[in-house]
Amino acid sequence: MLYSYQELEEMKKGGVQLNWEEISQEQLEKLFIDEHIPNSVIANLYGVSSDSVRSKRRKWNISQNSAKYLYARYKEKNSSLFAILNTNSKERLWQEENIDYLAKAFTHYIFRNGPVEDMHVEGKFGEKDMMILNKYMVNKIAGLLKLAMDGEWLKIELLCNTLRYFGTKWDKAELDTKDIEMIFKNQMEFYEEE
Repeated sequence: MLYSYQELEEMKKGGVQLNWEEISQEQLEKLFIDEHIPNSVIANLYGVSSDSVRSKRRKWNISQNSAKYLYARYKEKNSSLFAILNTNSKERLWQEENIDYLAKAFTHYIFRNGPVEDMHVEGKFGEKDMMILNKYMVNKIAGLLKLAMDGEWLKIELLCNTLRYFGTKWDKAELDTKDIEMIFKNQMEFYEEE
């Protein structure tokens, strides 16, 4: 369970010993990012030094300037623009005529650009290799499905446009339906700087 700064302060006043070694990444993100609690105040709450808080934040990449938080701020500050861009991306993508190029772009993202390419070059396709490939594919597909379920269409479109011209000579995709964040985050960071 995640607690607000106020709740943690009340717990501490009530005699609960807050253990810095047991703080979760999510709890530290909630305090530092969501509630904007400074290092020194978090340090005082947990009875540690500000350097300890900074060190743990660095370890977990909890920073107001990391791509994850730049995106959150962009989305918050430009919510109506984001909503329009996101809806437009979905409308451009969600057409039957795009299934082939989308499937090929995803295949490059999931399969050709992953561990399978190194294994292919080295001639490795044993049982252990197949287990790695299976895990890799399942995880990537799960991430894509999550984005789709969350309605993150702008992220999906940026990925597909980047890869759309690869695989044009492959067989037509047959219906067999994550982390696209890197392309999206790079684009969002670019726009944030302008």
